[in-house]
Amino acid sequence: MLTFRDDSVTAVILGNMQDAGLPHAGCTCGRCTAAFQNPAREGYAACLAIVDTRGKKRNTEGHGRGTEFHGDKARVYLVDATPDIKFQLNLLAGVLGEHPQRTNRMRQPDAIFLTHAHMGHIGGLPQLSKEAMFVNGLPLYATPPLCGLIQQTKLWSPLVAELDFRPMPSGAAVTLGEGLVVTAVPVPHRDEWGVGTVAYRIQGPNQSLLYLPDIDSWDEWPEAEATLSSVDVALVDASFYSRDELGGRAPVAHPLVTDTISRFAHLADRLVLTHLNHTNVVLDEGGGAETAVHQAGFRIAQIGDQFIL
Repeated sequence: MLTFRDDSVTAVILGNMQDAGLPHAGCTCGRCTAAFQNPAREGYAACLAIVDTRGKKRNTEGHGRGTEFHGDKARVYLVDATPDIKFQLNLLAGVLGEHPQRTNRMRQPDAIFLTHAHMGHIGGLPQLSKEAMFVNGLPLYATPPLCGLIQQTKLWSPLVAELDFRPMPSGAAVTLGEGLVVTAVPVPHRDEWGVGTVAYRIQGPNQSLLYLPDIDSWDEWPEAEATLSSVDVALVDASFYSRDELGGRAPVAHPLVTDTISRFAHLADRLVLTHLNHTNVVLDEGGGAETAVHQAGFRIAQIGDQFIL
């Protein structure tokens, strides 16, 4: 269970792996085998939480209807609902606290922001249904097409009534509290359902953070340099380290870590690498790839890493 500084806004990493986590289902590679044998080596799918412990303040602004703080409790927001959501929520048990009506239950998060529709980013939504956590009126922010897709898909129908959909177009901003604003930033990423992909720019009272777990290519995003330069911290897609990792497969739609390091060397002090595929050699502690990343001045995201905003 994680702890947080009082009277502050903190972004915390709850997962740093590609959609399927570590270990991968059905995989017998060395990293996955080690994780199957030793749970301490497991890794959760990429996820971020925003924790606002300025609990006695009140917010009556923002997108849609106003929201209020729960007495003196922290406000807790998730970015993406991953297949590992039950473990990630448990990391936040100390700030979520007890459910106001149900015994032996924790309070639901105050909202969830979805980046896009791929498995690792919405695969945890079923855990919110009545068979599991059974949320009630949980605000869900996503692009308007993604909100519509979830609402119109019969598979999701038992859950839809328990969610409070807050369509958030690209470029829209939501005020979550005094000095705390989340803005949806459109980015290029494979889009099988035509619902779009966004990163989130989180402006806190003192610092800003960009959460960008998925992007096809830096070349396809002309705003990359300006956007990354405009924030204090940027958590960026680092799915694959180099072309050697692909084993002869066709190029994948993710920027390679080697390319990111080369392109953004001048921004190394603010970039943090996340969304690591289970094949990524930076996962090998003390290995050459991890050493090269650190020597270049970049950081590798770890569960529990916190950034005061």
